[in-house]
Amino acid sequence: MKLRRKLGVAIALAAIVAPVSSSMVRAGTAIDGTGATFPANLIDICAAQYNRSTLNNTNSDTVAYVSPTGSSGGKSAFTGGTKVWAATDSAYSSGAPTFDYVYVPLISGAISVMYHLDGVKPAGATVRLSPTTVGKIFSGQIKSWADGTIAADNKSKTIKAIKKVAKNGFSVTVAKTGKTLNFTGVANAAALKKFAGKKVVITRTSKSGVKTQIFSKVISGNMSATVGYQKDATYAVKAGTTTLGSVGVDATIDGVTLELPNTPIKVAYRSGGSGTTNNFTKFLNNAVGSIWTNAANDTFTTAFPGGSGAVPADGTFQSATGSDGVANYVVTNNGAITYTELSYVEERKTASIKSALIGNNAGKYVAPSAAATSAFYAEAAVAANGLVTPDYTVAAADAYLINAVSYGLGATANTTANTAVKNWFTYFVNKCAPASAAGAFYAPLAGNLLTKALAQAAKVSSI
Repeated sequence: MKLRRKLGVAIALAAIVAPVSSSMVRAGTAIDGTGATFPANLIDICAAQYNRSTLNNTNSDTVAYVSPTGSSGGKSAFTGGTKVWAATDSAYSSGAPTFDYVYVPLISGAISVMYHLDGVKPAGATVRLSPTTVGKIFSGQIKSWADGTIAADNKSKTIKAIKKVAKNGFSVTVAKTGKTLNFTGVANAAALKKFAGKKVVITRTSKSGVKTQIFSKVISGNMSATVGYQKDATYAVKAGTTTLGSVGVDATIDGVTLELPNTPIKVAYRSGGSGTTNNFTKFLNNAVGSIWTNAANDTFTTAFPGGSGAVPADGTFQSATGSDGVANYVVTNNGAITYTELSYVEERKTASIKSALIGNNAGKYVAPSAAATSAFYAEAAVAANGLVTPDYTVAAADAYLINAVSYGLGATANTTANTAVKNWFTYFVNKCAPASAAGAFYAPLAGNLLTKALAQAAKVSSI
């Protein structure tokens, strides 16, 4: 059962069991929104909590997220004034409002590469896909799950030790002497300026996954540290919020070899305008631009390499409406693959229906999760207008590379309805998301992104 349907049933049952008395009738402002399906599951959770809260919703306003079909629909409804707020996973490229408005970052989350594949051996194993392979599948270049490119991603590999990482003029090297590891850090003038006052942190991850911080010190031109050797441990290096990568001295074995069936691939994509599509094609264009040559777009067929006329018309590509539509297509079609927000996968997950592990810049295959999304956005740039520009070169070993930020759209004109929107956005970002996002498979905003989101929310109904 869908999360949205579950929530609706729960609310309806509550209303039957506990009818609202005349003293409980709400007297506030009704604020209806619509738009992206990506954040819909969390918006429903937060709206239900907000509507019944007397502590956080002191004006007794009523929030509803009405028939969301995609970011493009939300942007159009907001521009046309049929909705007082909207949610979108992408910025306006055209048709922006003539009135003053702001983008308010609300939530981030992983875009899963969801697949349905019976007959994988060992049974229940999760398929691994590199960004190149993802690009080739969604551009129609790979047509079977038994393709050699997919098989290569799913072979057990020995990964050589990476003993040096560097970024922005700062490098860290590790060397083993006997039973001791020696770390050496060197920062040039540019690095000292960029990371002035920031701490260099080295975190050890043991073979069993236990994380231990072994070094933390404000950056300087020359740095060193010595720790005892642990076999197969890796060491993640950060300067401030910037991840240089992970070092170690031992080769590691990654994954197990999978046997994949010769099942035809069926690609499901979002029909109409979708912010999820925009963010997915943005990943493809940035990560594998030689394959995915067109720029990101809300419309999959427009972003497709070669344009809409190049989309295969042999039945191997199928459009569907909304996140539910593509997820349901995958459920009912063995061999199918799509892109959708993680919660839509988790509520349908079986031994054969899963999220693929996606290769990242550290050479690791990572599952989509709230933590992996947060690792990806730790180094993202936030513009003055609130829009987030991710860094697709992020080197964190635990980062998942395919993600999206959902934004609220609100007007700056000072009205009763807009003030209600401001209060709703502030509650969502500052109260509900930190408490409820992870349980619904989203990642709450943190650090500079959270600070910017609250500042953007304050601009709604401020003029």
